[in-house]
Amino acid sequence: MLLWFGGGLAGPLAAEQRVAAVTLSSGGLAEIHRTAPLEGGGILHLDVPLAQVDDILKSLVVRDPEGRLVSLTLDGLAAVEETFRRLPFGPEDLGSVVRLAGALQGVPVRATSGGRSVEGLLLGVDVRPPRGEGQEETRTLSVLDDEGSVVTLRLASGARLEILDAALRERLRQAARISGRGRTDEMRRIDIALEGQGEREVGLSYVVAAPVWKTAYRLLLDGEREARLQAWAVIENASGADWDAVTLTLSSGAPVTLSQRLLQRYWHTRPEVPVSADTAAPPRPDGGAVQAPAMESALARGRAASDMAAVAEPAQPALATQGATAATWRLPQPVDLAAGRTLSVPYIDARVPAERLSVFQPERGEDHPVAAVRLENRTESFLPTGLVTVYEEGVGHVGDINLPGIPAGDARLASFAADRQVRISSESRPEESLARVTIVDGTLRATRLSRVTTRYALDSEARAPRRVMIEHPARAGWRFSSDALVESTPTHRRLGVALDPGGSAVVEAREEVTRSQTVALVDADTELLAQWTDAADDDTAEALAALLEHRRGVAEVEDELRGLARDLQRAADSQARIRDNLAAVGIDTEPGQRYVAELEAQDARIASLAQRREQAEERLAMRRAGLAALLREL
Repeated sequence: MLLWFGGGLAGPLAAEQRVAAVTLSSGGLAEIHRTAPLEGGGILHLDVPLAQVDDILKSLVVRDPEGRLVSLTLDGLAAVEETFRRLPFGPEDLGSVVRLAGALQGVPVRATSGGRSVEGLLLGVDVRPPRGEGQEETRTLSVLDDEGSVVTLRLASGARLEILDAALRERLRQAARISGRGRTDEMRRIDIALEGQGEREVGLSYVVAAPVWKTAYRLLLDGEREARLQAWAVIENASGADWDAVTLTLSSGAPVTLSQRLLQRYWHTRPEVPVSADTAAPPRPDGGAVQAPAMESALARGRAASDMAAVAEPAQPALATQGATAATWRLPQPVDLAAGRTLSVPYIDARVPAERLSVFQPERGEDHPVAAVRLENRTESFLPTGLVTVYEEGVGHVGDINLPGIPAGDARLASFAADRQVRISSESRPEESLARVTIVDGTLRATRLSRVTTRYALDSEARAPRRVMIEHPARAGWRFSSDALVESTPTHRRLGVALDPGGSAVVEAREEVTRSQTVALVDADTELLAQWTDAADDDTAEALAALLEHRRGVAEVEDELRGLARDLQRAADSQARIRDNLAAVGIDTEPGQRYVAELEAQDARIASLAQRREQAEERLAMRRAGLAALLREL
């Protein structure tokens, strides 16, 4: 029994074949469910757009409760190529009598041109270029008639060529038909052969690309703490078939979507090897060895297989279902939508908690907060991303919201307008202090406390009370405290403030972080020790004071040594200058005698400075030894 199955098909059972259900995914896919009655075995013909064939070959599932799937066949993309493979001419020859005649050599034909006809076996067509400007090329057809004579006929415009071979004529007609269809055909018929017994309903399911369905919300602010939220789905029927009383389900998720050109013909590339002939090679002449080429062979095979597995039937219909990766909404009423048309239909209509707030975001750099609403999703499933048009009872349109997706039970702050009747200023005051200082194993460990206090000053000019939410930016790793803290997000601390009509308020936010610093006592300078002594406990302060005294003693001698080194350098420079002068004037002159006296005085001074330096070095060594002993004790 033969059944036609597909859009726009005629037949006595065409009215019973229909698209029963469609599931539209926000990932840009449509799961199509079709049904058709069938008795015994038969073939279902499914006509689909060519663009959907790859997806159908990838995803088609056949449900036959009392039967068995036999095969699935359809025309490939190479139908034209396969048709002309068995013909002496190609599709490019069909548009020209001359080219077609040239390809039909040896075929019995009858040609007519200029009122003259010739008949016989076609030998070919001679084409000669124009002889001069304004002339046309000359085309002469040659045939071998029944008497064995070669007869020629000049082909002019309007020439007629009749093929006398009936079988070839039919093949030419079929080739022309297939060639024309290959150029214009945008549909493919899939033949699904089934075997079975009795009357039953066969189901087909497949997944194809589809326009992404969109959500547009309406939010009516008509209460103090709640509002009416309505979600409308914008749907397009791009399936290629009309929807008549279709069960429509909307799915919101982020599925992985893949495609593959399964209808495309792919050829495996095989390496070519030379043919080996069993012949004797001629003797090679003496004069050099010839190396025979290496011979390699390969065999490539490909095999394609497809498995069809039974798919469990969907769960019982429900208005909203929250799955592991997606939320679905099955519309309560069947949908009628012609192919190519767009439908907008509400799929959520609920009252949800909605608190009116004025939200201040310091990073925006503005003095005014934004009017917002805190929406809590009390519906049964995820609320998809979409634009929200906000209406206020008695006022009308007050703004729009770009709503992110909201999981069930979660809440989001959504702003829709500026609140010019509230002004907020802020001021931050940073502080730094030493919290604790300890000495462990010759190292000084200090704990520093950094604190930033931010003060928000709020002033309202509104005639109605305002609930203000300050989104204070969170600092990673910092402790936060505020009397106005309401909740925290990964990026902000939210502070709540109630403002009376025309009122004002002040809110403080405190942030603290503790940092540790470790310094080896042997490397600590006197300034650092003096600074940390004030923050230490009594025992640590006493130890640091003793250490500071020893460090100052060492530093005092080190300063003395640096001064002596400078004095010695100056004395040496002066001594060198005197020697140069003495060499210039001579020792027996009056200036020479004076230079000799000055040279002796400098020698005495250098000796004194050197002695003082030795004494200072001894004191430095003793004080460093004392410092080292104290460090060992600490």
